Amino acid sequence: MRRVPDRWRWGGPEGLRSRAVRSLVREVLRPIAASGRKARAPLSSGRRILLLHLDGVGRSQLDVALREGYVPNVGQLLASERYRLSSCRAGAPTSTPAFQAGLLYGCESDIPGYTWYDKRRRRAVRMDSSEDARRLEEELERRGDPLLRGGSVYCSIFSGGAPRRWALSGIFDRLTPEDFGWDGEASASPLLHDLSAAALVHAATAGRIAGALLFDIASGIIETARWASHVGSLQHEPQFLFHRVLTECLFSEFAANATVVDVARGTPIVYACFIGYDEYAHRRGPYGRMAMLKLFELDRALGRILAAVEAVPELGFEVYLFSDHGQAATRPAEQIVGESLGEHLLSDTPSQGEHARPIAFGGAGGGDAAAVAAHARWLRALARSLPGALGKAALGWARHVAKALDAAQPEGTRAEGPLLVVPAGDIAHVYSTEVPEPCLEPELRARHPGLLERCAGSPVVGVALLRGTQGPLALRNGRRFELDRAADAAEVSRLIGHPLAATYCKDLLGLRSAGDVILIGAGAGQTVSYPWEFGSHGGLAADELETFVVHPAELGEAPFAHVVRPRDLYAFFRARARQEGRQDERGRAVIAR
Repeated sequence: MRRVPDRWRWGGPEGLRSRAVRSLVREVLRPIAASGRKARAPLSSGRRILLLHLDGVGRSQLDVALREGYVPNVGQLLASERYRLSSCRAGAPTSTPAFQAGLLYGCESDIPGYTWYDKRRRRAVRMDSSEDARRLEEELERRGDPLLRGGSVYCSIFSGGAPRRWALSGIFDRLTPEDFGWDGEASASPLLHDLSAAALVHAATAGRIAGALLFDIASGIIETARWASHVGSLQHEPQFLFHRVLTECLFSEFAANATVVDVARGTPIVYACFIGYDEYAHRRGPYGRMAMLKLFELDRALGRILAAVEAVPELGFEVYLFSDHGQAATRPAEQIVGESLGEHLLSDTPSQGEHARPIAFGGAGGGDAAAVAAHARWLRALARSLPGALGKAALGWARHVAKALDAAQPEGTRAEGPLLVVPAGDIAHVYSTEVPEPCLEPELRARHPGLLERCAGSPVVGVALLRGTQGPLALRNGRRFELDRAADAAEVSRLIGHPLAATYCKDLLGLRSAGDVILIGAGAGQTVSYPWEFGSHGGLAADELETFVVHPAELGEAPFAHVVRPRDLYAFFRARARQEGRQDERGRAVIAR
């Protein structure tokens, strides 16, 4: 097995750091925490469950990381034979908020991706918005039974019934002393123990952040300059630099160390999401060196948690390491058609290389969106005619103008029109804004003549999905597939490249907030990303759908083979927590389909 350079081998379960953490937890932290008010009894099943979520790491990416030695702690955990690695499936959309809604609440949710356009409210919805996350979680609480009640959650979009402070849905709530361990009803001694345990660990968090901040900023600026020179674009790079500092210096450190405190306290169920790899994979590709090095950093954080669990075997923690989705290596649509997806679909002028007048003329676009698309196209043509720096400046301005064609942009930035487009990874949602409810095929053809032909015939679209009068449909070039017919469904699955692709197409079309037309980037001879990114998810490529679970070996082989949607994982963990429901001879929850 090839490994990362020798100077990094001091990590892993037998490394200096892990031995130090075990000693700290066993000799210092556990005795302090056990005497505090926040020490907890196990779940009703007698278990304690630790849910560790590696955001965006699919089975294929984990296999590469194991083979190349980028995850030594995970590798040695599996080598101990106390844990096994099993395959799982993400469900659709392959997006973190949809996964967390199913995992934490066990119910269906109307979440078609990370961003979308709400036709009924006529506004964008974004899962990096605390307000939007809070509103959606209130709906989930009415429909589902939260998994994490009585536990803790870190760096998640939704809280799952745990205190919301460290989830996005509650991150901007008013700070209270209780958020820092204060308990007004506790006597002095237990309160001092709680505060001491938190202060002891988070002093290390603050030290790591302070020590690494300047180095991470400087190295990030240098790497960003090299990458921009390589691909010829600075698109998303300033935002990425900000995110990488947050994920490297703050989120993963806080989540890991807070989880260590919870382990010492015996918190019955803990869910921690580690988000750094996903952002790197978007910008540098899922198998790129920068993404794999970020995974190595996350493995070090996981190593601290695993060492803490090993230090207190009497607490009986079951550890599960899993992912919400994988990443597909993608090529941006702009590199293929020379323009953004909004320009490609909404402009009333011909695309570059389009010999006839576009079939989507007038009815497909119109409004401000079509005018912005035409303006951006004109700027791109100008950029091609200008030399050197002038051409680059014109191209940069064209891309800036084209941002308004992303319907997930806030009001005032977004260009309005009868058709709006949300590029959301290797999936895109096209909305007819003239009606508040999802459109069926006849209404789409009447309101937007030529739109479906343009979508189905585009070189950046694998298949175009829509709702027909007799059921879900898929279009590809001149072919039409009825997804309720077994033969057509099998052919769509073959074109996209996954055996359950047609099933997931139907799931997407069943979401009220999904687009009137849904564009799938897989199946066009390559996987296409609709924003400017080199690793994508949200769609149906095999590398996104195939995920993993690292689990206790006592569950046997392939205990998650039946999982096709996130709510199936919820049912499993709910059964482990409560000992409810039927289980087979391997301890697997039997899921009703």
